Amino acid sequence: MLNPWIYRAPAIGWGFLILYSCLAPAENLDPGFSIEISDKLVHFILYFSWVVLLYFGSSRAYKRRLSRRKMLTYWITAAIIGGAVEMLQGAMELGRNADFMDGLANTGGAMVGIITSRLFHKILE
Repeated sequence: MLNPWIYRAPAIGWGFLILYSCLAPAENLDPGFSIEISDKLVHFILYFSWVVLLYFGSSRAYKRRLSRRKMLTYWITAAIIGGAVEMLQGAMELGRNADFMDGLANTGGAMVGIITSRLFHKILE
């Protein structure tokens, strides 16, 4: 049997991507072209994807549906990290600013990700 952490590796990598993309200086992230997309939607998608990866990585590692407690833990952890990242953006003064609405988008994306994962897992069983 593979080590259960191997299934969580994509979620761990995605978490580091979120931290880098949200805490790096703004000039380091300029792609050189412009895409018109809502900043809140980007935050929502980042955290939605993260908890989906966490959910399916954990459920696959243990070959069962996650408990409500574990799902709540993942959601609360994502919400706390999302809020902390927003506060750090304001404190670090690297061309970023803290935005309460970004924190709400992070939390909402995590919540919808957990709910969606649970529904898809029920369908796939």
